[in-house]
Amino acid sequence: MAEENIRVDFDKENDIISLIRIESKVKFSLDLELPKGDIVVDYGFNGDIVGLEIFNASNYFPELKSVKSDVKLKGKLAVQYGRNWAQISFEISAPGLKSPISNSIISPYNKKIIMEH
Repeated sequence: MAEENIRVDFDKENDIISLIRIESKVKFSLDLELPKGDIVVDYGFNGDIVGLEIFNASNYFPELKSVKSDVKLKGKLAVQYGRNWAQISFEISAPGLKSPISNSIISPYNKKIIMEH
């Protein structure tokens, strides 16, 4: 997975984890409503995916419950674009985790529509 300048924030009280490319601005977001909790995909002004927020994060990653709220998390984010989809792969690491959390999601993606909004 590509190393990038990613900021990872974990709001333990609200159980939300977010990954965002540093120095990126969000043009708009797409909310994917899923049974375990919403995942929000953030799109930048260039049409690329620049971030991800995972609500009810501990439903997806129970190991987050062991992370202290004041710990600095590190992350990686990589996106592979298809004709009408994007595969968003991410990795989160922190002291207290036995191993990094890695996962990926597939999101609808259409750069033309994104650039028109």
